[in-house]
Amino acid sequence: MKFLRRANRIINDPRYKECIQRNAACEQTRRFCRHDLQHMLDVARITYILVLEECTSGSGTVPGGHKDIYLLERLTGNELGTAQPATGVADLLGQAREIIYAAGLLHDMARWVEYETGEDHAVAGARMALEVLGRAAFNPAERKIITTAIREHRSGGPGASPLGQLICRADDLARPCSRCAARDDCYKIDRMETAGMLIY
Repeated sequence: MKFLRRANRIINDPRYKECIQRNAACEQTRRFCRHDLQHMLDVARITYILVLEECTSGSGTVPGGHKDIYLLERLTGNELGTAQPATGVADLLGQAREIIYAAGLLHDMARWVEYETGEDHAVAGARMALEVLGRAAFNPAERKIITTAIREHRSGGPGASPLGQLICRADDLARPCSRCAARDDCYKIDRMETAGMLIY
């Protein structure tokens, strides 16, 4: 198994750590779901599971059996072009994992901005993620895919990018709503897949 080296750079980035701390400070008395590192890791992991399930389902039949290529193209909308690693197919799955984990880890990094200023945290987060992604050695094509997904993660929908749709769904699936003490007061409970049971 290969380590997620660039995703680990995100977790250890001083600006990212600061954002996690600011989220925690703003949510000290929040009764509902929090936007901490555990939530962001859960979203990344569930997104990765969703992508792998798609690759192995009947609807995700892979031409020629190259699941690594299919996965990366499906995930990115084939936007990477020549930014794909020169070392070949073996690195594509690793690249896809890094892109997924980066989007998952960063999608709520600016939640504190929304608390403090009212700006949509998805828009602020996409903007703020660029500097962290640059320091973590994501190339410009990867940064575009990741920041687009961050910007789209609140609504998803058919007009969103493939990764934006996946992050949006994983964001909801990461919530254990069936066990939440605040569920009766949650405005989202009626649309949450996890309202009745744990799915992932």
